Amino acid sequence: MKKGLEHVPLMNLKRVTAPAKSAKEGAAAAGSEGIISRKASGLCVAFSLKDPNIYLAGTEDGHIHKCSCSYNEQHLDNFFGHAGPVYKLRWSPFCENIFLSCSADWSIKLWNQERSEAIFTFSSTTDYVADICWSPDNSSVFASVTGDGRLDVWDISVNTLDPITSIKTDHRLSSVAFSNNSPVIVVGHQGGIVDVYSLKGSLAEPTGRTTAQQISALE
Repeated sequence: MKKGLEHVPLMNLKRVTAPAKSAKEGAAAAGSEGIISRKASGLCVAFSLKDPNIYLAGTEDGHIHKCSCSYNEQHLDNFFGHAGPVYKLRWSPFCENIFLSCSADWSIKLWNQERSEAIFTFSSTTDYVADICWSPDNSSVFASVTGDGRLDVWDISVNTLDPITSIKTDHRLSSVAFSNNSPVIVVGHQGGIVDVYSLKGSLAEPTGRTTAQQISALE
């Protein structure tokens, strides 16, 4: 530590083209390759909780790349679906194949790394979604915060269209986290303020689910 921290390059993120929906789109993409940078701007990264050699990288293009620490030139897989920069990626603490993403395109997406398309898309705002966080106690619950000041808590076992509870603030929210030890949720503002909210009702109580039931709630 006397020499300080050292960095190790993990990946040269390359710009990739989403599968064309039509021959016309494919021709347009091919014609633009010569003038667009071949490097992609990475905005977020999330290492697998099961295999620390595997990680996800979200880019300014709206793409998500599955990568390995063993290969720094080639993505293992690509996930397309967002229409704007991907700001955050979160692996499920209960199911190793499931992860969430949030984006400037106003949406949150739920993915299974074994599928090429998102399982669900969630949206409650017309502003960017800055951060997302899984509940450490309930596999189907997660929270999100947005640029227009919304804190939303979602439970996909109850409703996939709307959050189960929401709070509207006057601040541009930037981060969110569940406590691992108490029934509270912590929210950060862009102005440097941190708010702590107490969870009530079913959100504050143990689910009583077995590990198998927690996984089943996501599958």
